[in-house]
Amino acid sequence: MKKRLLLPVFIFLFLNAGLHAQRGRGLVDKSDETMSYFTLSVGPSFCFADTKKSALSQPITSNYDFSIGYRKLFPSNFGYKFAFNYSNYSGFDTLSVTSTRNYHFTTNVMQLALQAEYHIKIGRTYYYKPTPNSIYLFLGAGVMKSKANLEINQLRNYDYKINTDFYAPVIPFGIGYQYNLKDKLSIGAEMNWKFPLTDLIDGFSPPYPESKSNDIIGGFSITLTYLLGFEYLRRN
Repeated sequence: MKKRLLLPVFIFLFLNAGLHAQRGRGLVDKSDETMSYFTLSVGPSFCFADTKKSALSQPITSNYDFSIGYRKLFPSNFGYKFAFNYSNYSGFDTLSVTSTRNYHFTTNVMQLALQAEYHIKIGRTYYYKPTPNSIYLFLGAGVMKSKANLEINQLRNYDYKINTDFYAPVIPFGIGYQYNLKDKLSIGAEMNWKFPLTDLIDGFSPPYPESKSNDIIGGFSITLTYLLGFEYLRRN
């Protein structure tokens, strides 16, 4: 758990140091426009739940995340994004003498979230052409609806919880990169994490110390961004 949390912090500190260096060379610019975008992303995403078997060993076809959203980016390089996600996750225990509970789950998750973003624009900015490269960080809050299909051996004297259909708060954050292909179309990649405030994404919560934290979701997406319009910043 601690290692997963330290990774995004390390990435942020590394980018922050690089940003100061690039600004000194004049390679990082600010924009004079307020821009509106339509975003679309899709890619593998995994739920690190309570299975004995690693989530990363699950097939991509049953562990994915699809998202559409609306982004607003201001001249200060700060912005926000409102996004809807539809995700599917799966996992199972390896059947063995030491894994008598033998459970399997597939979960559908729908999520609405509002996230704050900061974009680091690299390259020169022209009024008629967007900056070609952009690295961005985001942090948000939202709500998800989780519906799990759970199969588990009913164990006696085992203090576990089961809830397969519920709503829960979620905190998404991550880092992304996008490259401008044309005046309005950009392609990129994004690493994202989601911290649901629940241990029941798989529909199952075992007792402590078998489960020491909430479920964690992490993934990688390919992104497409389309510029809807922009407004120039008026200067006196």
